[in-house]
Amino acid sequence: MFESLDPLVIAVATVAFFLGGLLKGVIGMGMPLVAIPLVALVMPVAKAIPLMLAPGYIMNIIQMRQSWHARMPLMQWWPLFLGMGLGVVAGVYFATSAPERLLRGVLGGTVAVFVLLSVARIELKQRHAENPATGLSMGGITGLFGGLTGVFGPTLAMYFLARRLEKDRFIWIISVLMLTGVTFLGGSLTAAGNFSQEQLIGSFGVLLPSWLGLTAGAWVRSRVSQEVFRRVALSAMMVMGVSLVAASLGWS
Repeated sequence: MFESLDPLVIAVATVAFFLGGLLKGVIGMGMPLVAIPLVALVMPVAKAIPLMLAPGYIMNIIQMRQSWHARMPLMQWWPLFLGMGLGVVAGVYFATSAPERLLRGVLGGTVAVFVLLSVARIELKQRHAENPATGLSMGGITGLFGGLTGVFGPTLAMYFLARRLEKDRFIWIISVLMLTGVTFLGGSLTAAGNFSQEQLIGSFGVLLPSWLGLTAGAWVRSRVSQEVFRRVALSAMMVMGVSLVAASLGWS
């Protein structure tokens, strides 16, 4: 990973993780879908994905603290936690043989369709989203794709937008769940021998630009209304979806 730490690599990684942190600060998610494609311009994707682990831990903890006033009991979300844990383990297990491009394309297409339906005001009904079976299945899908690609945000956003949470509660619970997902991902990658000491050092190296972006994004979020926040979230999800489809076609 550190064979060619030239100014270009440092500059691209710094900008990528700042922009990823900025998006996460505004909507609570999206760092991997901004940072990984940019870093992959100067580094193999397989080496870029583990860079997300340290920022994933620290940025989600910071974001939880920033929205601590909006915390709520976690027991009501147990289906999501259970599904995510099982999904991450399965995703990492299948990562060596699953067609990653196809899965990214399917996920990206699903997210893009959801955004279009949301713009047309055709969404998952709140009463359906409150069904424990829905939470379990959405958690499982989130964990599966997180284990395969390192991306947890889109399906969680699909679920929580349907739950109609106030924006700070949205940020708090999605941070808790993504921290859980990253914890499962890090443990599973380590157990599978896919997370080296070199990658760990690189992951800590991108913490500063990630934190600066997160801080700037939180400042922006505190100054926008609920409706503007919703529009930003949907727009960011469309970017996520298109990014995944582009990656599946080899355009990233």
